Amino acid sequence: MTTKASTTCRNGKARTAVKKEVKERLTQKAIGLQVQNLSIDKVIPDLKQPRKTFNEASLQQLSESIKKHGVLQPITVRKSEKEYIIVMGERRFRASKLASKKTIPCIVRTYKNNDVLEVQINENLQRQDVEPTEEAEAIAYLSDKYPPSEIAKRLGRTDNFIRQRLKLAG
Repeated sequence: MTTKASTTCRNGKARTAVKKEVKERLTQKAIGLQVQNLSIDKVIPDLKQPRKTFNEASLQQLSESIKKHGVLQPITVRKSEKEYIIVMGERRFRASKLASKKTIPCIVRTYKNNDVLEVQINENLQRQDVEPTEEAEAIAYLSDKYPPSEIAKRLGRTDNFIRQRLKLAG
């Protein structure tokens, strides 16, 4: 009798674990967050990416980490006609190439062209090592579409920060 109860309990736990895994997969698929290992040759940088400078020593360190542990966080890409264009994660991509990786974990998402740059700007502004001139160029691009106060809200920055970057771009 004890054995049967234990088996039932184990089976119940196993069923719960399977249900949870299936639910997570369905949720990820529904919101488009399924990780795919794509050929690194099919992934290309976005030429309109606001960030243009990358510290070579830092890339080399990241490359060594990727050789040892792999890419710990997938990059985000969008599908174009023949390849995938990087939205977020160009440093991880560059370091993976330095590490001679054949594939890279990616999340493929769909963006409208206007949204891509805004997502990239927002993501880059969260980093500490972005050049002020690169920030200024990106914010100047957004100023064609939004007033400074709206840009500040969208990027989580102060109006003063946005005005300073716009002066720098001018």
